[in-house]
Amino acid sequence: MDLVILAAGEGKRFGGDKLLADIKGIKLYQYMEKIYNQAYDFDNKIIVSKDGEILEYYKGRGFTSIYNDKPELGKSRSIKLAVEELKKIENSGSALFGVCDQPLLRSDTISKIIDEFQKSNKTISSVRCGNRLGNPCIFSNKYFDELLRLGEDEGGKKLIKAHICEVLFVDIENEDELMDIDTKDAYNYVLKKIH
Repeated sequence: MDLVILAAGEGKRFGGDKLLADIKGIKLYQYMEKIYNQAYDFDNKIIVSKDGEILEYYKGRGFTSIYNDKPELGKSRSIKLAVEELKKIENSGSALFGVCDQPLLRSDTISKIIDEFQKSNKTISSVRCGNRLGNPCIFSNKYFDELLRLGEDEGGKKLIKAHICEVLFVDIENEDELMDIDTKDAYNYVLKKIH
């Protein structure tokens, strides 16, 4: 299982680079790296970002760091850059795609989605709380070419809807785990929740 972390959002609604926001004395992008690394021993790890500081940090922790020079093109740009890198890896069977602004996501949840996916005969997996889908998601390599054909601001949900019979939904109880820090209000909410 490979790991892709998407960290190239422009942070317009947040009013600045949210990935540099402080979470328990460290920056959000550092906090997220610990969550992913505690969850699973990934074969290959990729980070896609527009920020040199983030790319250098992750490179020092064994990630392949990919610079997104056009983040304004939306999340599909980062997905495509990551998939192009995955296709260079000889034995890349499937990849977990996560984001870098979801600090209430638990390592146990990541471990659970990987474990249940590997035990199943499905080729896509998504975390779900009630009717709400969220990150992370897993795609087997049979979908890599389809991910490369995503439109400008489309994401993995397009493939999930198109291949619903192939999707393993992993249900979680706490919807907070799916929360992205897109606004200052969301950030303040997260700070109250993290002990």
